[in-house]
Amino acid sequence: MKHMKTVLILEHTEEVFDKLTCDVCGAESHWDENWSSAEPEKKMTTIQLDEEEAFPNGGQSMQTQYHICPTCFKTKLSEWFESHRQAKPTISKSVW
Repeated sequence: MKHMKTVLILEHTEEVFDKLTCDVCGAESHWDENWSSAEPEKKMTTIQLDEEEAFPNGGQSMQTQYHICPTCFKTKLSEWFESHRQAKPTISKSVW
């Protein structure tokens, strides 16, 4: 869950990012949307549905997100997928 807070900026208020918590267990991320506890690592696990309509004169989009920590992704979500019709993830790796 993305938490926002209202802050005063030069005589006006604005919503800014406050923290990110797991929608399953409530764990808090360490670095904005990065769940890693070590600075050189990056672990992002947002589950998102993008819905978009495009017309000749414009369009609209809507994003629905669930934020889930890597632990819940591996132990809860992956197990749930794999227990239903033996679903397997697509895994991609890269080296740079």
